[in-house]
Amino acid sequence: MSVSSFLAQTTTLVPPVEWAGIAPELPPTAMALALLLLAVARKRPELVSLPAALVGLGLGGWLITQDQIVPGAVAIGLGIVIPAAVFAFPRRQSMVRVFAAAASLVGALVLTVWQYATVLAPDLAVIVPQEALAGAVANDGIALFTRLTVYLTALLALPIGYGYLQDRRINKAEVEPLLLLTVVGMAALGTANDLITLFVALEVLSLALYVLASLARRDRRSQEAGLKYFVLGTVASTIMLYGMALTFVATGSVDLPGIGAAMGLVTTPELVSVLGLGLVTVGIGFKVSLVPFQFWTPDVYQGSPTNITGFMAAAVKAAGFAAILRLYLVAFDDLAAFWVPILAVFAALTMIYGAVVAIVQHDLKRILAYSSITHAGYATIGVVANSDAGLSSTLWYLLTYAIGTLGAFGCVIALERRRRGEVTLLDLRGLGRSSPALAGILALSLLSLAGIPGTAGFVGKLLVFQAGVASGLVWLVVIGVLSSVVAAFFYLRIAGTMFLEEPDPARGLPVVSTGLSFGVSVAATLVLYLGVFPQPILQIAESAAALVR
Repeated sequence: MSVSSFLAQTTTLVPPVEWAGIAPELPPTAMALALLLLAVARKRPELVSLPAALVGLGLGGWLITQDQIVPGAVAIGLGIVIPAAVFAFPRRQSMVRVFAAAASLVGALVLTVWQYATVLAPDLAVIVPQEALAGAVANDGIALFTRLTVYLTALLALPIGYGYLQDRRINKAEVEPLLLLTVVGMAALGTANDLITLFVALEVLSLALYVLASLARRDRRSQEAGLKYFVLGTVASTIMLYGMALTFVATGSVDLPGIGAAMGLVTTPELVSVLGLGLVTVGIGFKVSLVPFQFWTPDVYQGSPTNITGFMAAAVKAAGFAAILRLYLVAFDDLAAFWVPILAVFAALTMIYGAVVAIVQHDLKRILAYSSITHAGYATIGVVANSDAGLSSTLWYLLTYAIGTLGAFGCVIALERRRRGEVTLLDLRGLGRSSPALAGILALSLLSLAGIPGTAGFVGKLLVFQAGVASGLVWLVVIGVLSSVVAAFFYLRIAGTMFLEEPDPARGLPVVSTGLSFGVSVAATLVLYLGVFPQPILQIAESAAALVR
């Protein structure tokens, strides 16, 4: 065999790498590696910062010569940020890590918008789905909104949690790299177009979260949370993997569009397909806290460091539902007669259970944990609607829920930092008088979670309810409305405790740092903006129903 023929065969075997298709994930991945090397270098940060600068400048310059202006500018900016941060904070490695991680997330958001404007929707109107990495990655509406949600959530979580980690002395060198790897796994889960990519992305985000949940090594609750999350998450992943194996046996394919096409054939064994669907449902139901797979949520949320809890509650749900939407609307679409009624029942139980149990809670983190369970039920309404309206409303709902949840957990962090313990309803007494700005932001976030008009949460809840009614799921929407009324009780009870009761001088004032103030203020601003002026982002959500099928 000649060398030319061998090279030709090799070229056909190796799929092309469309770097533009995975461009948003490259900055946080590269920065996670750089921060790990920076931790190894310790007192010699120039050994990492200077080569990183040279690589960033060289790569950015080459991209600009290839007419890739935006990616080139991002590469140059990321190359400069580490030496600049090292120079600005020579003795504060934690600040270097936070600024570098935040810069990579800003770069990821910039590349996400660039990808949308140049690749997905060149006319800024209709999204044209694209494939990358030989079909393993799908760039479409689900991928776009998942990236926006998880990158924005992580970007706000960094400043919100910085002071809290410093207070508890758990701001280790691995925190920011693990957070970035988790975000990359979440974004990859939103783009996964085959079972292998989906499972690998799920494990990348899960393994990093197991460690983050148990960061407080001297706190028994944090260790318990990490262990519970790890054990139960591993069991759920195993069940899901077995379901994927059965799906492959039934269809002979691992890519989701291929599975969807095979499901409609008479040669596909229905029993094996349904068993695979059932096991996948169990595994993915655990990840998003659907009843009856929610039992891990309150303990893990309460025991984990609060900034990690807020990040998990906001971002993990967005990534998990992205996988649900792609699995059920692409791979299992022909089995809708099986999964629609089952998921509808799960959604009803989830909305009822979360709202009712939250009423009797007094710990604020547990209240928000059960609130998270309830919102998983609301988002599932959009999934079982099995329509373009249901898809777009679910994506919008996950974005608004993430912003409101992160704002609420940011305020909980400020309260927890003043006493380093559990935050109960008693700690909120008179907060509207002692810290009116913080109480106002917390109240606004809770009103958005309750779905009060004028907030982003109201628009999201209205859209999923409309999608459910349009698909004939009136009974499920009625349960959702009743659940919202019950949930409004405990949200308003928190607001009433803050504004209608007298403050307790012995409890002191909340500790509000500059980073926390910035993060919760941005979250509150987005809650109001998306509630009053939702149309620009809503138009993108409506066009996001175009999927790679």
